[in-house]
Amino acid sequence: ERCSRKPSASATGAAAPAASASTAAPAGPSPLSSRLFTTTPDGRTVLRETPPPPTGGMAAVAAALAQINLQAYAAAFDAEGYDDISFLRGLDAAERADVAKETGMKPGHAGRFVKFGFEPP
Repeated sequence: ERCSRKPSASATGAAAPAASASTAAPAGPSPLSSRLFTTTPDGRTVLRETPPPPTGGMAAVAAALAQINLQAYAAAFDAEGYDDISFLRGLDAAERADVAKETGMKPGHAGRFVKFGFEPP
């Protein structure tokens, strides 16, 4: 029997892990709680819910930049204080051109950002 818990320094044999495993997962082998899975109170192992995408702050700006393959500029947006996705999405083309210049975008990247904003072309 394979046990995925860390063995204790005073391991006394298979009796102790078998006793604790029977209380943690009563119905056969199941993965222990982890980043991806969790054990419900009734002993079932289920996939954890994924957190919702970021809705604000620099994380949302970085995610939006990544969607249009301009993630290389995330640090520049942060350095210039462009950390509000709602504000950035409300800019018109002329204002986006200013942001592109202030963040040091290459001409091709700036043209795409100015024309399409955060929408993929």
